[in-house]
Amino acid sequence: MGDSTMMGRIATLTSGLEAGKTPIAIEIEHFIHLITSVAIFHGVIFFGLSIILDYSWLEAVIFLIGIIVANVPEGLLAAVTVCLTLTAKRMARKNCLVKNLAAVDTLDSTSTICSVKTGTLTQNRMTVTHLWFDKTTYAADTSKEQVGD
Repeated sequence: MGDSTMMGRIATLTSGLEAGKTPIAIEIEHFIHLITSVAIFHGVIFFGLSIILDYSWLEAVIFLIGIIVANVPEGLLAAVTVCLTLTAKRMARKNCLVKNLAAVDTLDSTSTICSVKTGTLTQNRMTVTHLWFDKTTYAADTSKEQVGD
């Protein structure tokens, strides 16, 4: 019972899944690491130049911080949000509603989406064909003449 049933195994498998990062999140993280490296490199270079040119330690540190801050792209968040919103609008024209903007990138790069529409196959009715009770399997009446609540 419980985890040893098929539903229990499915529940165990799905509860163990970790939410992965979307492709755009991976790219943005890579871009941030690259910009951070460039900013720190420039800051250290200009700090060294400031010391060589006989600026005080305080002025050199202020210059270092200024160079690092100046390399931060302020419009990155706005640009990414606008791009994802435009993509969501394009998908909405194709009757695809997206609640999470980060999922837009993943969905937009998808070529095939498979889904199951159970109601079409079962005619919105569930029928019991076999019943397992007390370690015995019983066949159920599936004829159209059966009466029940």
